[in-house]
Amino acid sequence: MPPIAIVFFLTGIAVWANALYFLGVASRPADGGSDPVRAVGWITLIAGLSNFWQVSQIGQADNLLGGLVVFYAAFFTFLGITEILGLDLRVVGHVAIAVALVPLVYWEALAGGWMLRSILVVWALVFLAIAATTYGRLGARVLGALLLLTAVYTFWIPASILAMGNTLP
Repeated sequence: MPPIAIVFFLTGIAVWANALYFLGVASRPADGGSDPVRAVGWITLIAGLSNFWQVSQIGQADNLLGGLVVFYAAFFTFLGITEILGLDLRVVGHVAIAVALVPLVYWEALAGGWMLRSILVVWALVFLAIAATTYGRLGARVLGALLLLTAVYTFWIPASILAMGNTLP
């Protein structure tokens, strides 16, 4: 399985866990338990750190892809740490704006495949939605729904295509 498929699968799990949390599914501590966002944070942190490792596996063959993965790996690492420590998510919102916009410079590099370009657009919109949610401009449940769709369409579908030895359309 190519390293980028592993990135997609793991990050999709982190996005899914965050989506369910923002939707309110098991988002309150169980009797005597800790805040579930801490567990979500650990899942997110593991995905982010694993993505850094996968970049080393992508290697020199695709520096362009590696650079893009590092950008997202950094975001998920920051988000995971923020959730684990219970820090202010507005700072993550600041970073989300950069993560929404900067990868758009890859637009031309992704020419030839409609799926990667559509993923880039979805990610830009969702990262802007993250920023809006951290500032109370967008409801958490709306973000949760967007994240569920994002996990499936932009992470797991491409990962499945790649894991089966096919190229993305």
